[in-house]
Amino acid sequence: MKFNKFLPLSLTVLFLLFPSFLTAKEETQKLTGSVVKGIVEQFVSMHYSQKPLNDEMSSRIFSLYMNRLDPAHYYFLASDVNEFRVYETRIDDMLHSGDVKLALDIFERFKTRLSERLAMMEEFLSEDFDFTRDAKWTLDRSNLPYPESSEAAREIWRTKIKFDLLTLKLADTGIKEGKERLMKRVRGLWKDYSQYENDDVISLLLNSMAAAYDPHSSYLAVQDLKNFDISIKLSLEGIGAVLRWEDGYTVVNSIVPGGAASRHGKLKSEDRIIAVAQGEQAFESVIDMRLNDVVQLIRGKRGTKVGLQILRKTKKGFDTLKYFIVRDKIVLKDGEARAEIFDHHFTQQNKNEKKLYRIGVIKLPSFYIDFNDRRKNPNNYKSSSRDVKEHLKRFVKNNVDGVILDLRSNGGGGLDEAINMAGLFIGHNPVVIVRQSGGRRITVHRSRERQVYDGPLIIMLNRYSASASEILAGAMHDYQRAILVGDTTTFGKGTVQNIFQLPEGYGALKVTIAQFYRVSGWSTQHRGVESSVVLPSLNNVREIGESTLDNALPWRAIDPVTYRVKGNLNKDIPALKNFSSQRIENSDYFKKIDQDIQEYLTNVKPLGYTSILKMQQDDMKRKTQRNLELASATERDDEDVPSETIQNENETVINRDDYINESMTILSDYITLQQQAKKDE
Repeated sequence: MKFNKFLPLSLTVLFLLFPSFLTAKEETQKLTGSVVKGIVEQFVSMHYSQKPLNDEMSSRIFSLYMNRLDPAHYYFLASDVNEFRVYETRIDDMLHSGDVKLALDIFERFKTRLSERLAMMEEFLSEDFDFTRDAKWTLDRSNLPYPESSEAAREIWRTKIKFDLLTLKLADTGIKEGKERLMKRVRGLWKDYSQYENDDVISLLLNSMAAAYDPHSSYLAVQDLKNFDISIKLSLEGIGAVLRWEDGYTVVNSIVPGGAASRHGKLKSEDRIIAVAQGEQAFESVIDMRLNDVVQLIRGKRGTKVGLQILRKTKKGFDTLKYFIVRDKIVLKDGEARAEIFDHHFTQQNKNEKKLYRIGVIKLPSFYIDFNDRRKNPNNYKSSSRDVKEHLKRFVKNNVDGVILDLRSNGGGGLDEAINMAGLFIGHNPVVIVRQSGGRRITVHRSRERQVYDGPLIIMLNRYSASASEILAGAMHDYQRAILVGDTTTFGKGTVQNIFQLPEGYGALKVTIAQFYRVSGWSTQHRGVESSVVLPSLNNVREIGESTLDNALPWRAIDPVTYRVKGNLNKDIPALKNFSSQRIENSDYFKKIDQDIQEYLTNVKPLGYTSILKMQQDDMKRKTQRNLELASATERDDEDVPSETIQNENETVINRDDYINESMTILSDYITLQQQAKKDE
């Protein structure tokens, strides 16, 4: 089967917004030999690296596939791995011909071992554990050997269970409840894998192949593609209920405010869905059905009707009820840009003069866009840049003194969205350079948006700010348009992915097809974008980012483009750093962050809490210290707490945490320095 027609969508996305249990399962196998062969050929030909699928890549694929099933190396035996390793350098030939039998055989062996480990757990959890006897457990087992025998596996699992029970115990969970939770966890894992069909297993293999090329390419099965579409446009058609899987039942976890189920008013949290009907058709039992399949039965076209048969727990037992709900478009409000204007009381460093600045804060979780609506109506569609534009207009109308754009943990989204959003601050100027595979073409992308806001600006970042966030932050830094505040650097994802739609029913390929560069010529790949003012954070000492991912593309630089800086922030950065450093030294909150950092560097990172007795000793020390801090806190006069930090979170759309407060003060410092500079002219 050949794939010659694709629907390309230019995207830069790091993290999907939906959990991994939403994996597709088809009624009949679609990923047959000829289909797999076609997918492999298309992927290899399109990938940015232009690397051939050869023996070297075959070895990578083998390791990645085994680790997707058993990343901690305690399900498979060493003999299993050695048996399959014979084929380690033949997987490339198998994929070229569409042969997936090896992947299916490995998966069957994995299910056998998983079943054996489940039986071990049931046996071990019937025992009493003695926590006064020490034992060693390595948290990260990814580089440890597989157990040589079933007896060795038993010893590993006995220690693992003891360690997990102790972790729950130290979190104030009773031993009985802890055992039940551990058992439920592994039974759920077994239930999930036992329902995998061949297409699910082949999807794992194809994703292992994609990951061998780079960490952001993937094969999207049909349902993965739907979820990806939902994550990028922040909307779906359904009833508006968040579901979870529990002991064979699909349970309503929560109701989305404003959605169809919310307006219907009868479906409640903790209801167990036992059957689903399409319109007036007969109800179909969904007990023991995979959560993903139940979700697909409930989702559907706007305006159609879905029937739900539920079990609801009452004081007398369970009631069986039937509801019919008309599906509607559900907008995922939590992912939208949120904005608020704060009054920030400010006292300049080493001066007694108090000032009040009005600061607008925008929290942007992702660079979302509804591509379908944009194609249908280019003048009216949902997008992050359009929403931020409206927030900025409101800020300007309300005469704010400065703006903070919070991009913390923003993993990316639409490339065009980052480019257009940059234009809101710098106008029609170059924003990013995109280099296609092999360097055959280099394109400079300019914003099509006019400048909306030209005042003082801070962009907040952390190690989880990635991709499109780094495009925007890098451009603002190069133009000296914004002060970057937060973790030492961002994630470091400097690659561009396209979604190539396969024929209907076969999903899509997400392929890395380009690398982007800042207008200064520097890539964000691996290195990320550095903050102008760094704030204390555990992220600064943890191993996070592109450089920690397997098979990440290397860093490089190209020639810069011609651009004109918009300001002269660099002259004020040293003073801003100094002012911020003095405040942080006197901040109880940031002192606690520094303590957490030292605790991590001293105890967690080098030791990994491998000792059962040491875990208990450290926990006792922490509880003693916490009790002392609580006792000290009750003796303080509440009047010593600044009134601006006491807020009712229900009255704000943005949580004004200590990082935002410090960013506001940094921005206030900058505004004051600017005002003083004008007076001195």
